[in-house]
Amino acid sequence: MDAAQAISLVASWIRSHGLDYPTEELTADRFEGGWSVYAPVIVDESDPMAFLDMPVGRSVFLVGFSGRIEEVSSSMPPQQAHDRFTVREMASAGSDESQFMAEFERAFHQAAAGDQPAVSSFTVVDTPPDDARTAAEASQLLEPIVQRLARLGPPGWQRFAAEFAFTVSAEIAQLVFWSSDRPVPVPVPLWAGEMVRHQRDVAARMPAGPWWRLLLTVTDRGEMTVDYDYGDEPFPDGQLMPAEHYRNDLAAYPRPRVPVWLAGYVAGPTAQGRDPGRAAAAAAADATAGRRGTAVDDVPPLPDVWARWAALSAAYVGVGSEWGPRIFPGHGWYESDRRSGSVLFLLPGERAVLSGGKWNSPLLEAAYHGGQPLPDLYAGAPAWVTDSVLNTRNRNGLLTFCLWWDGGRWYRGDTDTSDELDVPLPRIWTPDETVRAMTSQTGPGTAAACEGLLTALSAHRATTREVAALFTRVPGAGIDAAVNQLSLAGLLAA
Repeated sequence: MDAAQAISLVASWIRSHGLDYPTEELTADRFEGGWSVYAPVIVDESDPMAFLDMPVGRSVFLVGFSGRIEEVSSSMPPQQAHDRFTVREMASAGSDESQFMAEFERAFHQAAAGDQPAVSSFTVVDTPPDDARTAAEASQLLEPIVQRLARLGPPGWQRFAAEFAFTVSAEIAQLVFWSSDRPVPVPVPLWAGEMVRHQRDVAARMPAGPWWRLLLTVTDRGEMTVDYDYGDEPFPDGQLMPAEHYRNDLAAYPRPRVPVWLAGYVAGPTAQGRDPGRAAAAAAADATAGRRGTAVDDVPPLPDVWARWAALSAAYVGVGSEWGPRIFPGHGWYESDRRSGSVLFLLPGERAVLSGGKWNSPLLEAAYHGGQPLPDLYAGAPAWVTDSVLNTRNRNGLLTFCLWWDGGRWYRGDTDTSDELDVPLPRIWTPDETVRAMTSQTGPGTAAACEGLLTALSAHRATTREVAALFTRVPGAGIDAAVNQLSLAGLLAA
């Protein structure tokens, strides 16, 4: 290593640690264990009082030939500092791990000092030029975090991922190294949380505000990928905190806009919950005021919906698909691949409740971002429409429709939710649409069998043979599982 390389490493080290120290015109002096790098102090020798302005205890950076950097004070005698550094350098020279870490730090600093920055992919949301300094400061604070985390890994690691989910009142941190392509979880020390918390406070000064999650991926070549997660998509279960912590953070860092799903989560059950007490009180108030539900034909009659739902469930389950609708005791369930879904509960006395939510619904957008009230889904609803028969989106303020079947027809509340139904419901709108959805799973040439099963289900007389006919083109089909779906639906022949 020559003097220029030592100076370049120190300049990068200073910037990455955010030190108030000049990086221009650095000087490097050779000693036995490496290089001593410092910013020379220029004194006006013609002024006899100039020595009073000379700094005391100024930082000097010792650089070993391994690339290791140590900051010492100029108040320590140079020879003593050099001797201590040389002893440490010699002691660590035989360690494979120290050599690995030295190579990592050298690669990291060289990446930062070269044409390509150490951060190979960095996303900052809505940052105008005026805020470039804040973004750069937040970025620089990541490098010392990464360098210290790198020392926690097993010998010879190839990469690591660090994920931090923070609010002002709760923190979740996860760190995983990969060595020989095997994941190795490592506990995150307290100092990492303190450094990340400071970085988040700095990032909070950017227009997008503080991130909710910080995702770091680092390779042993010193390449770092950074993602700031502002909640455009729901957080993973293991990194989703109780709603109170997001409320605390929003109080500390008010934001002009919060993603709809998070706004609903923060609102909690208070927004759309309907426990038996609230349901009974609302139904009594509706009766007193003469309010009734609005009769609608937005959905086919209940017997048709149930038969089609069950037919689709049998087709998807029979081919072993993880997608598609399902039948469970007393209810049907469906979640689309676009974060929309619904449930259909059957109740005694030929009653039912169909409810669910559409992802990024205009109704919720208007409520959480447009100052409008939440959709009125329960006006005129009977007292038996309660949380126990509603889609669980109502616990997080994300329910966008609720229909109940009573007296042979569907009803809804005051808000028109007809535009909310297409995506959250399975393909139950017409027999032909249901058959097309079934054959997308069972394969070509099975339309007649699908039509035959659907007809039999409508008459409650489907047989195992009719179910098996669906899967003639599906080797190893789960026929028994498909039959079980229809049995749970109560649509098999006696």
